[in-house]
Amino acid sequence: MGLGLYRFARTFADPDIWGYIASGRLYHDTGRIRQPDPFSYLTAGHEWLNFEWLFSVLAFRVFAAVGPPGLIVLKVAIGLLLLGTVYRFLCRQGLPAARAGILVLMVIQFLVPYFAIVRPHLITYGFFVAILLLLHALDRGDSRWLYAAPPLFALWANLHPGFLAGLGMLGIWTVVELGRRWLERGAAGAPARPSMWTVIPILFACVLATGFNPWGFHLLPFLWRTATVPRPDITEWQPLLLVSGQGVTYLLLAAAAAAGWSYSRRPRSLPLLGVLVVCGLLPLLAWRHLALAALAIAVLAGEHIGDAWERWSSARAGRGSAPSVAVERVLAAAATVGAVLFVVLAVPRLGCIVIDPVSALGQPVRAIGLLRASGISGNLAIDFDWGLYAMYHVAPAIKISMDGRRETAYADRVYDQNLDFKFGQDDWEALLREHDTQLALVRRFLPSDNLLRLKAGWVLLYEDPLAALFGRADLPSLERIRATPPPSVPYDGAGLCMP
Repeated sequence: MGLGLYRFARTFADPDIWGYIASGRLYHDTGRIRQPDPFSYLTAGHEWLNFEWLFSVLAFRVFAAVGPPGLIVLKVAIGLLLLGTVYRFLCRQGLPAARAGILVLMVIQFLVPYFAIVRPHLITYGFFVAILLLLHALDRGDSRWLYAAPPLFALWANLHPGFLAGLGMLGIWTVVELGRRWLERGAAGAPARPSMWTVIPILFACVLATGFNPWGFHLLPFLWRTATVPRPDITEWQPLLLVSGQGVTYLLLAAAAAAGWSYSRRPRSLPLLGVLVVCGLLPLLAWRHLALAALAIAVLAGEHIGDAWERWSSARAGRGSAPSVAVERVLAAAATVGAVLFVVLAVPRLGCIVIDPVSALGQPVRAIGLLRASGISGNLAIDFDWGLYAMYHVAPAIKISMDGRRETAYADRVYDQNLDFKFGQDDWEALLREHDTQLALVRRFLPSDNLLRLKAGWVLLYEDPLAALFGRADLPSLERIRATPPPSVPYDGAGLCMP
C-alpha cells in the first residue's frame, strides 16, 4: 500500500483533464447536461453527447473546492481502495499475507501508467473488480450481491463507457455457465448454484439500468459505434507490443496465471476461465485494456497461483517447513520501514499535477496565455491535442475547431477537415474557406505551419519553438494581439502545475 501511494501520487496533466474541468464548470454554471456544444464554432448547435458527464461534475467540484491536490488525492484514494480490495480478497482465499502482497505488487506494476493521470477509467477499474468479485461469488453459489449489479451499472453508465466491459464479462460468464449446466444436466452430485432464472433477468436488468442517463438508450448504439472506430492516431488504442518491456512483463504474468490454473488443487470453474481468457486477450486488441487484464488475473487466477506456489515451495523445502520467528520479524520490520519511507516520499507529489511536454503532448501554454491576455474573441483553428487545453483557458470567448472529444461532439467530415488542414493534404484550405476561421494555432514545422506562412491573406502573429499563431489579415483584433506581451512562462509549460 505504501508503494501504491508513492507510485500513484505522481500525476501528469493529461490533455483530457482540462476538458473535464471545463465541461464540469459548464454543467455547474448552466445547471443543464444536455445542451448544444458552446466550445467549438464548427458544431453549429450540435448537441454534445458527453458520456462521462458525471465524472466531469465530480472533477470540477473537487477542483473548485481544493484545487489540483484534491484531484490527486481522489485518484490515489481510488487506487489504494482497489489494491486493498484485491489484497483482502486474496487473503480470504487462503493465500498467506506475504504471497498476497507480492501478487498485489505485480498488479501495481500494470496500474501505474494509468494512474499517472486523472481520468474516469480509474473508476472503471474499481467497478470492474466489483463485477469480477460478483462472478467469483456466483460461481461459489453465493448470489447475495447479484441484486446490487443493476444500480452499479446505472451509476457506471454515467461515469465511463467501461461499463461495456462489465456487461461483457457478465454475458460471457452466463453463456458459459449455461453451457456447463447443459453438459452436466442429470449428473449426480452437481454443486448447488444460483438459479439461471434469477441470473438472466438480473443480467437484462443491468443492460436496462444503463439507460438511466441523460441520453437514455441512445447511449448504447452510440458507444458501440465509437468503440469500433479505428484510432490509428491514438497510442492507447493500439495493440500491446509483446516484445516491449511491458509486453514481456505481461507475458510473465499471463504465464503465471496459466501455470497456476494448471497446477492448482483448488476447484476450477469453466465460466470463470472463459472470463479470464477473454480478459487476458484484451491487451492484444488495445493497450489501454492491460490494467483490466492484470486485475482479472489477480482476482480470478490469484488463488490458483497461490496454491500452485504452495505446491512448488512445499516440494522444494518439505511440507510443514516455515520461516523462523526471527526471519518473520526482520521482514516485518523491513516492510514497515519501507512503507513509512514510501509515504514520506509520496507527500511532495500530492501538491502538483505536472505539465510535462511528453505526457501532455506539448501544450501551447505561452501562446494560449497570449490569447487570453489579449481579451479577444473569435474562431480558432487548433491542433487536436491542444483543443481541450484551449477549451479550459479561452473558451467560449474564443471558440475552437477541434479537440479530444472527437466523435462525441464533431461530425466525421469536420474531423477529416481538421486532419487535412493539419497535414496539408487534399483540400487543406476547406477549414479556412468553408467556416469563419479567423485565427489558427498550429504546431511548428508541420505542413499547416508552412502553408499558412505562404497563404495570401494570413499573417504570422506569434511563434515559439512549439507553436505558431496566425490571423486573417482583415481581422480587426490583429493589432490588439500584437500589442499584448506574451506571458513569462515556458512556451510548452514544462515544469508548471496544472491548470
